[in-house]
Amino acid sequence: MSPPLISIVTPSYNQAEYLEETIRSVQEQDYPHVEHIVIDGDSDDDSADILRAYDDNLAYWVSEPDRGQSHAINKGLEQATGDILAYLNSDDFYLPGTFEAVAELYRESPEAGLLHGRCRYVNEQGEKVGSQYGQFESVADLLDLWEVWWSEQQVVQPEVFWTRDVYERVGGFREDLNYVMDYDYWLRTLLEGFDLVRVDREFTAFRFQPNQKSEESEAVASELLNCVRPYLWGKASLPLPTRIYLQGQWLHHACFLPAVERSLEKGQSKHQRWKMLLRLTAQHPQIVFSRGFRHRLYSILTSITSKS
Repeated sequence: MSPPLISIVTPSYNQAEYLEETIRSVQEQDYPHVEHIVIDGDSDDDSADILRAYDDNLAYWVSEPDRGQSHAINKGLEQATGDILAYLNSDDFYLPGTFEAVAELYRESPEAGLLHGRCRYVNEQGEKVGSQYGQFESVADLLDLWEVWWSEQQVVQPEVFWTRDVYERVGGFREDLNYVMDYDYWLRTLLEGFDLVRVDREFTAFRFQPNQKSEESEAVASELLNCVRPYLWGKASLPLPTRIYLQGQWLHHACFLPAVERSLEKGQSKHQRWKMLLRLTAQHPQIVFSRGFRHRLYSILTSITSKS
């Protein structure tokens, strides 16, 4: 059996400073069965010149306007012919030996749909500043943003690979999402019943730089909460206790905490916030299963009783 073909899609826009390093990290892998596809969004820096210089090394590239990152990824996936797929942003890079390791892991676990390793964090100069190894194993883990995803147990996008079978059944990335299209894709993949395999080995480097999209924390959190909601209220098959617990967590973070913040901004008293808490609890009783909500409730009750 011939080794599987690995297709890498790189969406890019105005990343000429790092684009060549990204391309070289693919080309210099010790694995011969690779196609690299670059979809540039009509950059106004030197990106197109770099792509022309590597024309012979790229399976396909284009520089033209697109509708955003997800659209660029989907355009690239439509061109991909590989058995194993992934996307790598144009400021990140693969570490040596990654593709051989990924191909071997899929040979050992042919039932796997998703595969991920460890991700190295680097600064603007490419120097290592940390690493991340995701620990989720199930749909319930992925949906538990508070104990898993936001507790440094999440996967980082460039370390993830998936099979053509996943792509053919799950489809492309949601183009209405600006930040969490990768999270949504992993979730939909697991909901389709695909297995996940992980290995504690650094596959990629994720670069931190000023003003990058993933650092817009409030917008990312808001989109993530909105993405999760329909799964908690019906789209995901979950045991009832798990569903109620996760709904409570969501209500606490998406409804209660913003309401408290608005109350503080208005200068309302603790008694007014207490009434708000009671109304919210009556409307959404699942919220009492959130540890954060119970802690806040205990603090309010302690404050009230200490003054009486």
